[in-house]
Amino acid sequence: MTLKHLQVALGLFFISIMLSSCEAIRVVTHEVNKSPQALNIGSYKSDPTHVSVIFKVNHFGFSNYVGRFNEIDANLYFNNQYPDESRISAIIDTASVDTDNQLLDAQLRGPNFFDVEIFPKATFIGESIILEDNNHGKVIGTLSIRDEEIPITLDVTFNGGAKNPLTGEDTLGFSAIGTFNRSDIGLTAWLPAVGNTVIIEIEVEFIRQNNG
Repeated sequence: MTLKHLQVALGLFFISIMLSSCEAIRVVTHEVNKSPQALNIGSYKSDPTHVSVIFKVNHFGFSNYVGRFNEIDANLYFNNQYPDESRISAIIDTASVDTDNQLLDAQLRGPNFFDVEIFPKATFIGESIILEDNNHGKVIGTLSIRDEEIPITLDVTFNGGAKNPLTGEDTLGFSAIGTFNRSDIGLTAWLPAVGNTVIIEIEVEFIRQNNG
């Protein structure tokens, strides 16, 4: 290696160190803004690597059995000045159900439960938002599974928003929890040994889309 090549290599090395240091500083100093009014209005889409829909159902009275869906596509129109006028919807790929048990997953995908061959998608449409304060509220909407509809209310916490320190994208974060009775939409297999009440827990980060 010539002296010139060595100088170039060292220069690139120090530049990469500086960039890594800047990135590390952005991460460790990162804070979210919990005031919706200070954030950007517009259309947001769920980050597929930071969205989770978990369900829990009582198992023989011993514990809550936990599963999740791995493929969710949620959309949010965020109104920063009037958050209660924001709108949200979500589509869940029912075949992506995952309980870490292949036999159970096959049963859940079958005709006694989600019947994914005929009903590949479940949907949630938010119809109204009731604010409790800047960071808490209720989203009232309709859950559709196997073409059966049921009203559901989600208790939602707005965790905050900011530019993601790694990507620079406007990002909003939410947590939510709700319940419904599965028998109300015809999912009656294994009742009453396996509970009727289903607990839904949601964690999601929304990324702002190109809003012009």
